[in-house]
Amino acid sequence: MPIPDALISELRQRADIVGVIGQYVQLRQRGKNFVGLCPFHPEKTPSFNVSPSLGIYKCFGCGKSGDVFTFLKEYAGMNFAEAVRHVASQVGISVPDEPSHSGQALEHRRRVIAALEAACELFQMHAQHSADAQNFFRERMVPAEIIERFRLGYAPGRWDATLEALQQRGFSLEILVEAGLVVRREDGTAYDRFRHRVMFPIANVFGTIIGFGGRYLGDDPAQPKYINSPQTALYDKSSVLYALDRARHAILRQQHVLIVEGYMDALALHSIGLEHTVATSGTALTEQHVEVLRRFTDRIVLVFDGDHAGRDAAHRALTLALRNGIGVEVILLPEGDDPDSLVRKRGADATKALLERRLSPVEFLITWSKARADWSDPHAMTTEIRSLAKILASTPDELYRELLLRECSDRVGVRRELLLWSLPPAPKTRRTQRALNVAPPPPEPLPSAAPVPILPEELELLRAVLFSRTVAAVLFDDYLFEPATLLSPVAEHLLRSLAEHHRCHRGDEPLGAAIPTLPLDDHARQLAEWIIFSSEE
Repeated sequence: MPIPDALISELRQRADIVGVIGQYVQLRQRGKNFVGLCPFHPEKTPSFNVSPSLGIYKCFGCGKSGDVFTFLKEYAGMNFAEAVRHVASQVGISVPDEPSHSGQALEHRRRVIAALEAACELFQMHAQHSADAQNFFRERMVPAEIIERFRLGYAPGRWDATLEALQQRGFSLEILVEAGLVVRREDGTAYDRFRHRVMFPIANVFGTIIGFGGRYLGDDPAQPKYINSPQTALYDKSSVLYALDRARHAILRQQHVLIVEGYMDALALHSIGLEHTVATSGTALTEQHVEVLRRFTDRIVLVFDGDHAGRDAAHRALTLALRNGIGVEVILLPEGDDPDSLVRKRGADATKALLERRLSPVEFLITWSKARADWSDPHAMTTEIRSLAKILASTPDELYRELLLRECSDRVGVRRELLLWSLPPAPKTRRTQRALNVAPPPPEPLPSAAPVPILPEELELLRAVLFSRTVAAVLFDDYLFEPATLLSPVAEHLLRSLAEHHRCHRGDEPLGAAIPTLPLDDHARQLAEWIIFSSEE
């Protein structure tokens, strides 16, 4: 049966819309509202408004608006039923199951997710009884609390241990192949993808397992040290960051994210309290990764391995970050060290102290360049400085660009004008443009006047009806007020729609909460949203 309207209304009222949206967008309070940079379009000045009292949001820059369900659908990629169930799980309300004839695709997806969850439980059980896994955890000094929190496991060395166990639990071969847990041979038989490996469950931002990484414990040189789940409908390594589900709240608190390369690096930093750490896990940092992280912060800190490969990877990641308009710093680890080995050798305090020594993009690029080119040769130095300036100039934030070029000029001893002379025109890309260590601009003020002509008395009447169900009941039930008495056609249309909704949907919820779902024309919707958000400053 469909989800009852009354249940949807109750969930909408009980949902903490600021908490839900705040998992993806940095919000700060302004009066009774919360504001932030819009997640739906690039902007410099915050124009995204959230009303906790009515449970709705509105961006006065791009026009996006809706309630908590709309946001989860449009931003988190959920369908309506998934959004309802997600909110219900947060407020402790159960939702009736969907009819089988209308939810086959959703049920199939659930079976794949269930198979991944069952595999995780299986791997955890095997790890408890595997001497090889326990030896690995002991040698790598992985705390028991981290093993439990991140649900680390072990896949046995047998070719069909996972396949056999999960089929006994009722999962079909088709589901297990789709989940990336087994590989089907050409003759139709299948075998486990992960064998004799420590297993790292990979979750989406909500904590749902969507794939695995596996670290080989054997001595066969033909076996890769690490493998990941293949590309599936759930798992795309170019957009998934390991431990983001565990790190997202800490990232919002710290206002930056530490990015490392491997699973063990992420676990090591989490184990010493640096919970704002994520890992790229077997792939270079991508534009998709940056866009995912931009939901939580505008500043990333690269903590890659201290060898040449790690520094080259940091160079590529920094270049990509600048090009995509996000603030970036780099931490240079000692030669031969990675975050995991650093924690094991030096301990928590020394590691944290080292991670405070961050390099600006200019400092890192100069250091990286001097390690590969002879700066005593004027020709080589000229080439390197031009290359460095071109990278710095790629950021779409003009202010950040200017600050970086000034720093570059000071550090290399070349006049800023000469640097600018050799640069291409500023990029036209419009992205979120907030500079490192520069205070964000003040929120975009709401228009001071209503978007349509309206009498002050009509404005106050609409304001009262939008915010108070009691006023609406008195007006529409007791006095049988006729919207046609209003002089403004837009105000009349809005009030008539509110009256109709009031009569058809009884309850205590303020009528303003229904604005995202009412059949309003553009002028009436703009008027309602302006009244709501200008009233709550």
